Amino acid sequence: MSRKYCPFSFSCEAITQTPGLLAAQCPNLAACSELAKSDIDGETVNLQVGGEAQAKHSVPMLANSAATLMLRQRGNPQDFDSLGIVSLMETIQDSMAELETQLAQLEPNSRQYIAPEGTEVHAYAVKRPYGTYWYNKLAAHREMFHPQAQQRLVRHIHLGKTDDPRHREAQAGIERRNQLVKTRTQLMTAAKALEVALSILQNPRS
Repeated sequence: MSRKYCPFSFSCEAITQTPGLLAAQCPNLAACSELAKSDIDGETVNLQVGGEAQAKHSVPMLANSAATLMLRQRGNPQDFDSLGIVSLMETIQDSMAELETQLAQLEPNSRQYIAPEGTEVHAYAVKRPYGTYWYNKLAAHREMFHPQAQQRLVRHIHLGKTDDPRHREAQAGIERRNQLVKTRTQLMTAAKALEVALSILQNPRS
């Protein structure tokens, strides 16, 4: 009974570019049989490649190279694009560009206030003989604000009543700070994920 399939799993049609070629007539039958039986690293055989559109020629090939060629011809080989890596990297690059645009609107040189971490706006009551009045202050857990007159840093800045522009701008500064802190957290997570991805590529067997 004549052999129908290549002993090294090649498609005889594909490697020789000869439609309808079976293993029994393939010029690589002996070489592929040798490859299939060999367990010696570095052993080389000569494979006939090409066909009608390309003149047949003999190519010396190591067993590993022959296995790679066979899998690339028959094993539905993938690439960065088909695995979605290209589109993901493009998305990351686009997102980083948009992130930089958004951050530029919050930078100090854009004349917007960003409150430091550990600060909040607090309301407090002042009692007078003729009534109680509510005011607001920007408060910190330690001395960090520049003083109005004294030489030492202070922990509070008076912001006036709720409708005072000082209060509104301080509150907006807190919100901007919170946005940026949350953004920083996500960027740290993304940076760690990229670090892990790089490590996977650098150490594929780890």
